Amino acid sequence: MTRAEPSVEVWLLGSGTGIPHPRRRPPGLAVRTGKCLILFDCGAGTLWSLAQAGLEFHDLDWLFLTHFHPDHSGDLASLLFAARSPLYGRKKPLMIGGPPGLVGFHKRLSGVYGQWIHLDRNLLTLQEIDPSASAPLNLPCGRLVTLAMAHTASSLGYRLETRDGAVVAYSGDTDYCANAVLLARDADLFVCECSFPDHLKTAGHLSPRWAGRLAREARCRRLLLCHLYPACDGVDVAAACREEFDGDILVAEDLMRLRIPGAVATV
Repeated sequence: MTRAEPSVEVWLLGSGTGIPHPRRRPPGLAVRTGKCLILFDCGAGTLWSLAQAGLEFHDLDWLFLTHFHPDHSGDLASLLFAARSPLYGRKKPLMIGGPPGLVGFHKRLSGVYGQWIHLDRNLLTLQEIDPSASAPLNLPCGRLVTLAMAHTASSLGYRLETRDGAVVAYSGDTDYCANAVLLARDADLFVCECSFPDHLKTAGHLSPRWAGRLAREARCRRLLLCHLYPACDGVDVAAACREEFDGDILVAEDLMRLRIPGAVATV
């Protein structure tokens, strides 16, 4: 049985962190497969990156948050504000998924912004995902596996397994852990955080060698290093990563676009 030809497009909307950087916005990852458009994380500036990538925010079907740190969720209020615009807003439902506490997080945002981020109930669904749950989410384009990551108490990583056989894994923020290896197992693309150079390794985050170890143990086909703090500037993070992983390694840049299978292009 031959594997179906995958048809997936991935846009790295933000390759950076919460520390301002002239080339790197906070995290955001868009994935299109078939007619489905999924956004993972929504850091500040994600809506503008979507527009620069040629993607329409009101075409999003799902938004999945890995955790609630500001650099991963800072544009959520902006997304909801834009979504209620009479002229430019959404006409189809949006489902937002995330760790336990998502409903309370949305409620607190509503306490600040009030009606300006309220959507009709038929346009917005919130779904809390238990990190310990083993059942995947079934989506029209495939299934979404979630696993707890080693960052906050409820941080999630996501593994999208499309109906045509492609696998995209996204770590969000994490330290090395067994779940991160499972998340990226045999993935066509593993979008993995790589926050600091090895000599500045910080608990709750990965450095190049540790990201490489994850990729090697997971046997992923392609590794995309992202969530790069300014300390990574001028450091050959790919070379350090290759000490552990001899597969295909890419260092993320904002608006990098990838196809599975296929080459990398920059929008």
